[in-house]
Amino acid sequence: MNLRRIPAVYMRGGTSKGVFFHFRDLPRSMRERDALLLRVIGSPDPYGKHTDGMGGATSSTSKVVLVAPSTRDGCDVDFLFGAVSIGEPLIDWSGNCGNLSAAVGPFAIAEGLVAPVDGLTRVRIWQQNIGQRIDAFVPVRHGEVLEDGAFMEDGVPFPGAEIRLEFLEPQPEARGNESGAEALPLLPTGSPQDELAVPGLGRIRATMITAGNPTVFVRADALGLTGREMPDEVNRQRKLLAQLEAIRAAAAVRMGLADSAEFATAFRPATPKVAWVARPVGYRTSAGADVGADRIDLLARIMSMGK
Repeated sequence: MNLRRIPAVYMRGGTSKGVFFHFRDLPRSMRERDALLLRVIGSPDPYGKHTDGMGGATSSTSKVVLVAPSTRDGCDVDFLFGAVSIGEPLIDWSGNCGNLSAAVGPFAIAEGLVAPVDGLTRVRIWQQNIGQRIDAFVPVRHGEVLEDGAFMEDGVPFPGAEIRLEFLEPQPEARGNESGAEALPLLPTGSPQDELAVPGLGRIRATMITAGNPTVFVRADALGLTGREMPDEVNRQRKLLAQLEAIRAAAAVRMGLADSAEFATAFRPATPKVAWVARPVGYRTSAGADVGADRIDLLARIMSMGK
């Protein structure tokens, strides 16, 4: 058996995990590169387990990140993110991962792409998928990235060092990259509200926004939801998942991100995101903590890669 040795780092950022690579270590051909990355993650896996790969069999743990010295003035590194399908031979390069954006800075410092400065080292990141600048502030001690700390994040069971991100001018520039998408205005349709004709649901009022990842927002009560739903509760409802995907796909067409709803579902599962929002009410987190309505301004739930 001929094995290929390719340097890689398995990292957590926020509530996500992914495999990080240098651009220079991967094939130049996008087709060859994606085939290699799919094999690293272990996709497609008909069993949905990622038993023979580095993926975690969830949308938040089935990800790849490519990093290189930046070619742009005022930036230190370029960063490309891929959302890897679990069951299909597909990597969606159309959007960003905010969680793994927090790991790009530590990777860049540890790999010698950015010189460390004790205290906080600023890493200026160009996010290639969505054409945006992100600054990461990474704690450093004695020239090394500090991993231990007291910062707790919902969704992560253990404390660690805090990495702060600043998203600068989150409306994208012209992208001209592998996502194939062009820059969109903040309101891609030119209106703060639109009606989407959604198969099986009829006409649904929605707001479509491009700031960070393109996202379509709908009212929770329009779908018979409350905004308090937990992931397992949603993922058990196949009809609801299909309805949410139909909304997302219809929005992709209206936003100019896909020529058809079928294309959006088959080849662009990562973006736009779909979220449902509701007025604030008290709820219980997945960790069992109670959050009072007085602590929030609204409730929101968002889908990731169909879940």
